[in-house]
Amino acid sequence: MCHLTPTPTDSAGLTIHYLHYLSQSASLPIIAVESASSSCKRIMADRSIADQLVAILPPCRSSSFQPSPSSASPTLDDEVTKLKSDNVVQSLERWNDDLENQLLAGPVQKPSFTATDENLENNCSPSILRVAANKLHASILAQIDPSFSVDCDCDDDAEADKATWAVVNSLSDGSRSTYAESLDLRLLASVLRAAGLFLRWHAQIVLPSSHSLASPMSGSSSQLSMVVSPTTRLKLNSMIMLYATLLDIELVATSPDVPRFASICLFRATYGNDDVTTSARRQFVNSQHGLSYLMKALLRGGQPASRLFSILRNVHHLIASCPESIPKMEHELQTLTISIVDDEKKGEKHGLIEVLVATLAWACRSEPPFPGGPSDRRSDLVLEILRALYALDPNNPSKSSRPTHDTLNSIGAILCELLHFPNSDERVYAIKLAVVALLLDAPNEFNDHLVNNDCVKRLVEILSYQASVVVIERTNSSSEDAAAVVPILLALQRLVQSNESALKLVKEAIFPPEDEDEFEQKAEAEIAKGKTEGKVHATNMAPLDAPRGTLRWRLIQLMTWTETTVKRSACELLWALCDEDSTQFVLRTGFGNAIHFLGIKKCVNLPDNV
Repeated sequence: MCHLTPTPTDSAGLTIHYLHYLSQSASLPIIAVESASSSCKRIMADRSIADQLVAILPPCRSSSFQPSPSSASPTLDDEVTKLKSDNVVQSLERWNDDLENQLLAGPVQKPSFTATDENLENNCSPSILRVAANKLHASILAQIDPSFSVDCDCDDDAEADKATWAVVNSLSDGSRSTYAESLDLRLLASVLRAAGLFLRWHAQIVLPSSHSLASPMSGSSSQLSMVVSPTTRLKLNSMIMLYATLLDIELVATSPDVPRFASICLFRATYGNDDVTTSARRQFVNSQHGLSYLMKALLRGGQPASRLFSILRNVHHLIASCPESIPKMEHELQTLTISIVDDEKKGEKHGLIEVLVATLAWACRSEPPFPGGPSDRRSDLVLEILRALYALDPNNPSKSSRPTHDTLNSIGAILCELLHFPNSDERVYAIKLAVVALLLDAPNEFNDHLVNNDCVKRLVEILSYQASVVVIERTNSSSEDAAAVVPILLALQRLVQSNESALKLVKEAIFPPEDEDEFEQKAEAEIAKGKTEGKVHATNMAPLDAPRGTLRWRLIQLMTWTETTVKRSACELLWALCDEDSTQFVLRTGFGNAIHFLGIKKCVNLPDNV
């Protein structure tokens, strides 16, 4: 059986350890819980997350995984009964909230892992992290099937895997609803949430900090493998399938969202490039039922947006990191939709792109009006779908089947709707940037959608804002500048090169018609000077008409930016707007700004070393 021992008070004061909550009686006085919470908050101010986690995870002492005989003395089964209390769930959720808030707050102090650290074993060492992961694993299994007494200190992952498979198999299709009725769903949801946060914390904070162990200055790479492996118990093949199986539990609307937290655990257990995580992802994709459960969850109607978002994040991750999963997901969707579509629609295609687009349409057009209040997760869902579509690349038949004409029209219509939402909401603006990324490789048919639905103006507005961020605010690094402005520059360049109407609209937005009379007069005077350079019939060093602060002025500033992709993209867009005429290009941008690009275009001769 799993030994459950009281946790000693440390020197910093009383600490109610998180997993100690899972092993203590429900009769814990409320005042003790309150005091513990206050103490935890004081300790969190002085400790790194690593130290805090070591403090709240008590050691376990046991040696094997065996089912509990019905006649055995009190086991974890007895403890599960004690767990069903509001105090326990509240204490557990308090710890979850504290860690999640710290992860969301941004950069935090990372744990120190150095070969010379005399306290490595006591300072969030791999062995202590493994104890934490093992205890979380045991707690999840105990909540689902109390008939199994799981020894959480056993180092044999093979036995742990065997015990987990027994629990997975007990969740047969016919009994899932019965399980959902009999389980303490609030506690199960809290433990799953904790497991997901633990995996996230380990991947984002602990694992990157441990890389120094593999450097020549800090010791051997064997120590790194020790740090990589502590979460293995939560990434066993059987655990991956347990998370997937829990996606399929039928719940009433008021129940705790166990499928959502199971989906988050599935994502955290398969997201990453270390050997353990890569193996977990591969095992999931190649499993008999894993993708089927995921696709079934994707198709289920009436789900809260927060759960659907977590499911979509798994789909997006598999598309991007494991392309061989795409045809398998397509196959599962085809199989599942055969039995649920109407006879009239059985000839229609229901592939991955079609399902993503249908979900996107629901998220944008459902009530209340999009994007909803601050707690509405539909904006996150829309953003994730757009990123998944970008990774899927509908134009690449090697990644997915070609979408139908109707599907492409639906995508185009939805993208236009999204571009028309106001920029004042940060969530919506992030979505618009994702739309821009998707337009970089969109079919040419989308251009007509953009022109006919007055979206060119919206794209120019995005260009104006992004150019201001880079040129005027100038708070980012070169790579961040490129990420901010290059996509919209390329999207507009592609648009104006393939659509005459779009070219006219963008040109009028950047070079306003009301300013053109003055520009033409200056241009005629410059050309009349008769000065030429190569194919260029003007040599004005500065632009003839680009008042400071205007959009054209900001674009001209980008022509000489330090980041190569930024200046090349800005030059290409302005070149297209100047009808690829070298003289007009110089008149509008200035010879000093244009000379390098003109050399690339073979309009002027540059020295070989330039």
